Amino acid sequence: GLADFYLPNQRYNVRVASRHYKAPELLTGNECYDFAIDMWGVGCILAGLLLRREPLFRGKDNVDQLGKIVSVLGSNDLLKYVEKYGLELSNDINKAIRKYTIRTNPTGRRKQWLSLLASSTGSNKSKDVNEIRPKLPSQEGLNLLDQLLVYDHEQRLTAREAMMHPFFDDVRDIVGLEVQKRWELEQRFASGESCKY
Repeated sequence: GLADFYLPNQRYNVRVASRHYKAPELLTGNECYDFAIDMWGVGCILAGLLLRREPLFRGKDNVDQLGKIVSVLGSNDLLKYVEKYGLELSNDINKAIRKYTIRTNPTGRRKQWLSLLASSTGSNKSKDVNEIRPKLPSQEGLNLLDQLLVYDHEQRLTAREAMMHPFFDDVRDIVGLEVQKRWELEQRFASGESCKY
């Protein structure tokens, strides 16, 4: 967002954020948003990396953008979100929801992430046994997506919660060891020991 910080129950302009990373609360006109819009953007970027589809949601305008989101996350949870916050959707948005539900997601439920995984070759015709296949996203990564890309901003992970997610365990351990080594080096330097590399 454009705000340096967010105040609870404060109304903000919904005309912020880049379209392909714009959170549902902005697309539905919910002016009472917070840092969760940024976590939606993080989820979009992570999904693009894990699923090799950047951007994951590629709408041609804001209404179409919400439609692209509905095609993946379904309409059921969006309608619950709209009802929970008493939002009124424009006719254009309602038409887009119906269109994308009928065309791409008739169940109205969230699609499985792996069904969206882009092909590395652009074609599934090759049956070569020796073809190198890209590694599938980890279950931890897909679980993190499930918790970042949700319609209801109050259910979305905060930055702190996301950083503590098991998806980052390996990186967190590596960074922890590096920080420990640097701290020990600084302590030796501070005590007058010479640096040994």
